[in-house]
Amino acid sequence: MEEVVCKVILVGESGVGKTSIILRFVNNEFDRDISSTTGANYVSKDVEFKELKKKIQYDVWDTAGQEQYRGLSKIFYKDASIVILVFDITNEKSFVEIKDFWYNEIKENAPEGTSKTF
Repeated sequence: MEEVVCKVILVGESGVGKTSIILRFVNNEFDRDISSTTGANYVSKDVEFKELKKKIQYDVWDTAGQEQYRGLSKIFYKDASIVILVFDITNEKSFVEIKDFWYNEIKENAPEGTSKTF
């Protein structure tokens, strides 16, 4: 079975649900009382695709959305396979920041060929 490593980064404003998405993906859990990420957190999950004869190791980075941590996000784009832009549909400002800041940040810093997903 072929093994592939896939680096995934979630970016967006603070409080939009990046950590919740990751917890659901990795542990199939949801916690309403989760605290904001400071800096960044890392988790890994292996997923087997038997029909494709592949095992993908998803290395998932949860970045802090607060403005004071924005500069740190740049270092996480190196070798990224996927960048997921996360916003809160009940918070228009979080969508505006995706459009006005985060998308441009990814275009400038993510490797060529990185998949960008909303």
